[in-house]
Amino acid sequence: MRQRTPQAAVHLVFPGVTEARLFPYLSLPMLVAYLRRHGVTALQSDLNIALTHRLLDPAVLGERLRLGGLDEFDEALLSFAVERQELLHRTVVRKQSTSLPFEVGFRLVNNVLDIMLRGSVLTRQATSLSEVFRLAESQAPAGDLAAHEHDELTLGLLPDDPPRVLGVSVAYFSQLVPAFRMARLVKQRAPGTIVVLGGQQLMMRGAELAAMPETFGHVDALVTTQGEAVLHRLAEAVEAGRPIHEVPGLVTARGSSPAPEHHIADNPPPEFDGLPFSSYLSPEPQLPLISCVGCYWGRCTFCSYGNRSRGRYQQLTQEQLADHVEHALRRTGARFVAFVDENCNLRLVLGAAELVRARGHTFTWSTRNRLEPLLADRAFVRRMHDAGCRLMSVGYETNSQRLLDLVDKGVRADLYQRIVEVLDESGIVLRLSVMGGLPGETAEEARASREFLVRNSARLGIDAAQMMIAEPTSLLAAEPGHRTGLTLADGDELQSNSGFSYLAGRHGRVIDYEGPTREERADWLRETVRVVLPGKNDEKHPRWKKADGAKPADELVLHPWVVPVRGRLIDLRWRMRYGIGPGHVTLRASGASRRLTARTELGRRLLGLLKEADVGDHS
Repeated sequence: MRQRTPQAAVHLVFPGVTEARLFPYLSLPMLVAYLRRHGVTALQSDLNIALTHRLLDPAVLGERLRLGGLDEFDEALLSFAVERQELLHRTVVRKQSTSLPFEVGFRLVNNVLDIMLRGSVLTRQATSLSEVFRLAESQAPAGDLAAHEHDELTLGLLPDDPPRVLGVSVAYFSQLVPAFRMARLVKQRAPGTIVVLGGQQLMMRGAELAAMPETFGHVDALVTTQGEAVLHRLAEAVEAGRPIHEVPGLVTARGSSPAPEHHIADNPPPEFDGLPFSSYLSPEPQLPLISCVGCYWGRCTFCSYGNRSRGRYQQLTQEQLADHVEHALRRTGARFVAFVDENCNLRLVLGAAELVRARGHTFTWSTRNRLEPLLADRAFVRRMHDAGCRLMSVGYETNSQRLLDLVDKGVRADLYQRIVEVLDESGIVLRLSVMGGLPGETAEEARASREFLVRNSARLGIDAAQMMIAEPTSLLAAEPGHRTGLTLADGDELQSNSGFSYLAGRHGRVIDYEGPTREERADWLRETVRVVLPGKNDEKHPRWKKADGAKPADELVLHPWVVPVRGRLIDLRWRMRYGIGPGHVTLRASGASRRLTARTELGRRLLGLLKEADVGDHS
C-alpha cells in the first residue's frame, strides 16, 4: 500500500543505499529548517532507513526465503530473522531491553540486510559514471526485492498533489544509482515535479555529470554548492512561474550562474520532524550536528572535502553552536550528540559543550578530528571528558612523518604515542581510520605503522581501513605535484575501496604505483586488519580470542543465535562455523534452548574452546 504524504513546495529525500543507518544524515534536517524559516513548505524523508525497516519486515524476509538460492548460512539467518523478528525489532529499532544484547541484534540485523541487498540493482558496483546510468535505467528482476521496495517508497513520496520540487541529497557514491533510478521514476509518474540532485557527491562530481547528456534525461537540475540559498531561490521561482534555468546556483541543461552567498551562521538549528529519529540503528538515539562547513586545515592532498573548502571555511561561534545543541536536545530528547564535522575545531566544540552544560543540560558527545598536538595536553583532554566527550574518531592514516608530510596532513607523528595514552587515561575512546596506498609508501613504513597499532591495540579502536582514492576535487586528483611515486590513469574507469568499505566506499581515478602494485599495497593493509585486534571496538570478533585461555567445560548452553545445521554449529552473528565433535559432545534441545554436554575429556576441551569463542555459556 502506498504511503501518502501531504503536498509540499519542496520534499527533500535521502535515498538508499548506505551504511548511514545509525542516525539521520544531517543534510535534510539543515535544509528543511532553513527553508521553513524562509516561509517554504518543506518535508523530508529518509528512504535509506525506510528501506532498512522494509527489508526487516517478516513478509519480505519470508518472500526472500521462498525465492531460494541461499546457502546454508543465509537460509539459517533469514529463518531466524523471521522467527525472531519481533525480538530483533524491539532490541535494535525500538531500543528496548530484551534477552538479546543490542550489539548482537545490531550485527544480526546488518547480516540480514547484507543478504537482502545482495545482487540488487541498487547495490551493484558501478566502475564508471556511464555505468551508473546503465544500472539506474535497468529493469529490476522480480526477485530484486530491495529495488522494488525502494520503488514503492519512492511512489509513496507522490501523493495526489505531488511536491513542486523533489530534492535528492546524494552523500555517498553508492546512492547515485538509487538516486537516478528514483528521479527517473518520479519524472515518469509526476512529470510536473522538478527533480533536483545535490549533496556531497554532486559537489565532487557535478561538473562531470553536467557534461553527460544522460544526466538531464533523468533530472531537471543539479546543486553543486551549499543547497540552502539555492533551494530557497528555486522554490521562489517555481511559485512565481519563472524558468528554473534562471535560478542562481542551479545547474541545468542550459548551464548555470554563480550561487548566492551563504554562511552556516545563517542556518537555524536543524529540524528532525518527519524522520524516524528514535528508530535508527544506534544503541540510543544520536543527535548529529555540525559546527562548521569545510575544514580549517583543508590541505590533506587526498581529501576532496577539505581541499574544495580552502578559502571558504565557515564555522559557528561557540554561542551559536550551543544554541543549536540546546534546541536540538529539547526537540528530540536525545542525550548523545555526534559532532559530524569532517574535522572538528576542538576548542570551539568544547566551549559550546561547556556552555550547554552550564545551562543545565547533561549530555555526552563525540567528535571527528585529526590527531592535533592539542590532544597531547592532558589538562585540555580532561576538560573535554568533564564536558561530556566520550568518543573521538580520527584519521590516523600512518605514523610515518615522511608520509604525513607528503600528503600535507599537518600533524606530528612523534606526539601520537602520548596522545593515545592521554585519551585512554582520560576515558575518551579513540577510534582510528587507517589508510593504505599512500604516495611513496614503502613496505617498511607500512610495517612500522602496523606495529604502532599492534603495540597500542588495547588503547584504541579501528573505525575503518581503506586504500587512498583519488576523488574529484582533491589535490591528488587535480595537481600532479602531489603524486609522489604514482600516476593517475586517464579515462572514465573508477577505482574504489571494494573489499574494504561498504559497497566499495569511495570512488576516484585509477592510481598506478611505481614499485609494488596497488594490490600488493592492499595486502599490506589487509595484514594490518588481520593482526591489529582493537580493544576499544564495541564488539570483539571470536578470532581475537586466545585459544590458550580456554578452560575445559562439562556443559554449554548455546546462544539463541548459534544454531545447529547438518552436524555443525553456525554462529549467525559472526558467520562462523564450528564442528561439534561427534562422539565427544552431545547436543540436546529443550524448547528453544540447546545444550552441549561433554562425553569425553576431548569434548570438555572442545566446549572450553567454544565458550571462549562466545558460542554459548555455562547456564
